[in-house]
Amino acid sequence: MNVFEQHMEQMAKREKMLEAEGVKIFKLSTTERQEFKECRRRWDLASLSRQGLEPKRPATALWFGTLIHYGLEMYYATRDTDQPVMPWNAFTEAAAKSVAEIEASQRGLWDEQKAEFQEKIDLGTEMLRNYVDWASVADYKADSGFSKVICTEREFAIPIQDPQGNPARFTDGGGQVWELWLVGRFDMVVQDYEGRYWLLDHKTSKDRLDPEILILDDQMTVYLWAAQQIFGEKFEGALYNVLRKKLPTVPKLVYQGKQLSKAKNIDTTYEVYMAEIEKHGFDPEDYKDILEHLQNKPNTFFQREKVRRNQHEIAIAGIMLYMEGIDMLNDPYIYPNPTWDCRWKCDFKDLCKAINRNDDVEWMKNAMFQKREVEGVYGRERTDE
Repeated sequence: MNVFEQHMEQMAKREKMLEAEGVKIFKLSTTERQEFKECRRRWDLASLSRQGLEPKRPATALWFGTLIHYGLEMYYATRDTDQPVMPWNAFTEAAAKSVAEIEASQRGLWDEQKAEFQEKIDLGTEMLRNYVDWASVADYKADSGFSKVICTEREFAIPIQDPQGNPARFTDGGGQVWELWLVGRFDMVVQDYEGRYWLLDHKTSKDRLDPEILILDDQMTVYLWAAQQIFGEKFEGALYNVLRKKLPTVPKLVYQGKQLSKAKNIDTTYEVYMAEIEKHGFDPEDYKDILEHLQNKPNTFFQREKVRRNQHEIAIAGIMLYMEGIDMLNDPYIYPNPTWDCRWKCDFKDLCKAINRNDDVEWMKNAMFQKREVEGVYGRERTDE
């Protein structure tokens, strides 16, 4: 039994012990933490400790990211075996199953909805094909790769600590005692070529991620705190594995189809451009300049950033968890916090407008939402863009 399995066995025993004592567990996830700090109303609607609602049809961006994660999970879990699972195969199979379930739950989908799902499936399939080509080099470089995959896609649960270092507890106004746990999911735990431990986090994005923003990523700092508790090892930081949600541009034919455009601002890769040269039977020597430019240009479709955290940052993240959990359990006021991000980020934006207008909110809840089911130790987590 490995370290991770031993830890989860211990947590299962602790859960039974707390149940026997009449102590309830408050499971605090990254999604819940984000929603509480961003919008109390969204948190109240979604949290398993509150109304626990989820849409019958998920936001497409979040649906897409979750499936990309699944494809990468299957790839890295089997990559070094005799029968590796190609990520695009796992992705398309899971996507088809998910769309069928959504269609059944909504008693059908409009043609526009079906087309939107298919467009995302086609995009994800090609993204993952291109990713494997890129990762077959990047994964084995000392500066961006890793020597060993410790685990892929593991749910975790860990008691949050109070200022004295003990499992944090809180007694609510009704006298109920709660123990606070952080719950979540590690995308990957890896070791680099010097034996240091890192968390690796998969992300999909429209654009490259700014390393200066990643330094402030609260979720990953908290996850590093949890990983150190579980593995008993110091972690160096996080590797952000970013897949851009765009395919390389195919160069256009110009001069009545006699050659390819040589514009150097084209958003593509050396491999895609060379494939078009070969497809049309052109001479690569005629495209020497643009090919050299693309060969020397950093890949803009995939990005792997190393972001380190020192031990002080990680320790402070553990203290912040305690404060946030107490705030959530202490009967907080509920109010909305509308922003421009509501357009794509919030599953409840239409319901929120209905609440503001005093529309038939209960009808909307029944028609558009369903009660979330608790899955695994952590209950709920969402994969953002």
